[in-house]
Amino acid sequence: MKEKLLRKWARIAATHPWWVIGILFVITVLSALSASRLKMEMRWSDLLPMHDPVAQEFDRILKEYKSAETIHIVVQGDETQMKAFADRIAPQIEELTEYVDRVDYKLDKEFFAQHGFMLVKEKDLETTKDMFADLNLIPFMININDNFEKEYIADEEALSTKEKEDEAVRSLDGFYYWLQTIDAFLSDPEHADRARAESAVDQLLYGDPYFMSYDKRVLLISIKPTFSSIDVDKDVASTIALQAVIDKNLPDFPDIRAGLTGIIPLQKDEMEHTMSSMKISSIAALVLVLVLFILTFRMWSAPLLAGLNLVIAIVIAAGFIGVILGRLNLMTSMFAVILIGLGIDYSIHIISAYSERRNIDKDAISAMEQSLIRSGPGIITGALTTAAAFFALAISVTQGIKEMGIVLGIGIISAMLTTMFGLPAILIARERLITRLSRKPFKQPHVEFKILEHFGSLVMRRPVLYLGIAIVLTAFFLYQAMNVKFDYNMYNIEPKGLTTVALQDTIIEAFDMSTDFAMVTANSIEESYELADKAKEMPAFSMVEHIGDFLPPKELQLKRRPYVEDIRKSVLNTREVPISQKDIDTFIAELERLDMNIYELSQLAFIGGQDKVDEKCRSIIGDPEAEISGSYILELIEKIKQDPKQAVQALNLFQRYYMPDLRRKLHDMTNPELITLKTLPEHIKERYINDAGDKYLITIYPREMIWEFTAMRRFNKQVELVSPKVTGNPPLFMRLIDYIARDGLWASILTLFVVFLLLWFDFRSPFMALLGMIPLVAGGIWMVGILKTFGMMLNFINVIGLPMIIGIGIDDGVHLLHRYKFEGFGMAPIVLRTTGKAILLTSLTTMAGFGSLMLGTYRGWADLGALLSIGVAACFVTTVLFLPAIVSLGQQKNKK
Repeated sequence: MKEKLLRKWARIAATHPWWVIGILFVITVLSALSASRLKMEMRWSDLLPMHDPVAQEFDRILKEYKSAETIHIVVQGDETQMKAFADRIAPQIEELTEYVDRVDYKLDKEFFAQHGFMLVKEKDLETTKDMFADLNLIPFMININDNFEKEYIADEEALSTKEKEDEAVRSLDGFYYWLQTIDAFLSDPEHADRARAESAVDQLLYGDPYFMSYDKRVLLISIKPTFSSIDVDKDVASTIALQAVIDKNLPDFPDIRAGLTGIIPLQKDEMEHTMSSMKISSIAALVLVLVLFILTFRMWSAPLLAGLNLVIAIVIAAGFIGVILGRLNLMTSMFAVILIGLGIDYSIHIISAYSERRNIDKDAISAMEQSLIRSGPGIITGALTTAAAFFALAISVTQGIKEMGIVLGIGIISAMLTTMFGLPAILIARERLITRLSRKPFKQPHVEFKILEHFGSLVMRRPVLYLGIAIVLTAFFLYQAMNVKFDYNMYNIEPKGLTTVALQDTIIEAFDMSTDFAMVTANSIEESYELADKAKEMPAFSMVEHIGDFLPPKELQLKRRPYVEDIRKSVLNTREVPISQKDIDTFIAELERLDMNIYELSQLAFIGGQDKVDEKCRSIIGDPEAEISGSYILELIEKIKQDPKQAVQALNLFQRYYMPDLRRKLHDMTNPELITLKTLPEHIKERYINDAGDKYLITIYPREMIWEFTAMRRFNKQVELVSPKVTGNPPLFMRLIDYIARDGLWASILTLFVVFLLLWFDFRSPFMALLGMIPLVAGGIWMVGILKTFGMMLNFINVIGLPMIIGIGIDDGVHLLHRYKFEGFGMAPIVLRTTGKAILLTSLTTMAGFGSLMLGTYRGWADLGALLSIGVAACFVTTVLFLPAIVSLGQQKNKK
């Protein structure tokens, strides 16, 4: 039946080639129109199952909270220039109203100036109350030391969390600036003005208003977009617009560097590099395949037409994908390159068989009939098994693997159909045109691979030797494969040298914080506060943002109110008392005490591993291990001792300037009125409350690079302890890895089973089906073993090559077994000379197609290309080693 249909089609294609080509043209045009509907969606979170609760929660948060995603500008360099640069570009960025909702690079002083002390915890208010009991300089310094000793020296839990570490660094910064201001008044009282004294008050109360790193070398500007990162067009447009603002202003600030990072700029980079890689790889694959074709068959027109046939197959496949899926994702975006490597195989078999038969048969119709009869069954079986293997991936719950299976399955069927139905007509039309133009009888070039025929003879004579070699190599690679490692770092699949990726590392190093955060929503302000408090105790977290930072629960505010009122009374009752000469010794003693307190804090931080606190302490009191480094405080004491009278005048001037400002600001900050939702500024509500007003967002930042597996596991386990509803990039990625591992295993098992059933049905023999599976299984083992041998790792992109190789690698064995059935099982030299040549060429062209993926900048696709190239080569070698050896061994036993 199959042979009869193939004969009939060969005659139709040979007698009416232009009709066939015309119909194919119409189908291609319609498919191209359908393919234009395809969208590119490059978010890796789209690879997760649509029904996954964590993915659904993630999408819900992105839609309800614009602040769930942030674009960061990382500025590095001189502190003064960084601040000036930020002040310059912030208003310009705010003018990009289509993309930008808000720009944050400074503390919201206005809100804190009105309600600051109602945001302080009850325990801290107790110590703060004593600190501001007297605002005169000498008593104030005594109170600062008392408070310092209570809060840090006497409390073993003083630096137990990242939040407490950050607070310690902010306090030290404030003290340092306070001392520097005193130094300025001592050194140059004529130029030390009220503004400098008031800035010292601000630093003491609020800290540095700019979002600066611990060492003042990095400044962070956070931009809240008006859109979700789901909108890819705006991802690209907003990133370009922001980069234009940076580029326009940078020349005026030669001592700084600035760049964009965050999920939105990263997606723009991914989109550009993926599109670029796709173009480069597609063109390179097509060129490499055609060059191999031309060199092998010693002709140029037929390979070019085969390439045209392949392009038609890709367009038709894209048309069907446009109708069925409507999109290409991170895994399916390179389907055209993969199809070039796989789809050209069928053309090679047809052209190889036709070249062979055209030199034997007198007319083209007979040659085409024989070509389809000899190669057609292998092509159909190979294509159906490959497509079935890919379609089997559709059982995956992982959306990425599911769509990959559907897309490649459609592509393989499309390539098989255009090759079986279109290519014969194209080849006949070509032959007629050449004959008409040259006015000479057509002569088909034919090239034979004698080396494969010779190898077949060697295997026939010594099958045990070659089978033994194959088994030993398989055992070695199996051992290697069992020790292969998995690379969980998502950034290792990104293009090398991406600024967006490099700046992620800069943020982690500078702020002890990763921007790949987790999110959870609460149903009330009280629940939000409880969850945030629980999160702040977790050691893997750097920072927790929630509405409770600005709106504590009413119950807590009522407990804090008496302390706040007491502080306000103390502030209002303070009267300025001039500093006399006899007070200088007390002031010096308090400076010495402060120096010793900071030294003790440094020792505690060093022992506890709080490096940022230790470094900040050393910047004030000097490094005890350094020969030159001295204490700034002790130097200040020496300056006072050199001229005590002048010091009294300077300190009185400083006190006269700062006290009214400190009193006024403390009075405002000790506002005892309860903070309510109505009190909150709109931009704070937008950040933490959804439009319906019934959900409150909590954002949890890791304190380390979470793309190392142990760090990722640790972070995800701790966020799950906070709430089972947590979502965000780290939890999503961990789930994706788990899904891929589970789906990959089941998909591979199902694919092997489906392939076995198809081979059994095709060959009508379970033994033949198992025989065809042997080189496939061995080739898969070799592939992973070679990967490990060369020090490469699996990642969440190239791991999909494991089930893919089942569909790809089965072809060689199928074609060889079909030729064995046709020629006879004792004809290994002839089989390898003819079909062996074809499968060698198909392997080389497939490797060229996959290898071209390595030419692109996207490392994930390059890794997949490398793995599949290794796999295709391994399957070819195992096919020509195992099958001829096993068949020859069987023949020898039968003769005996």
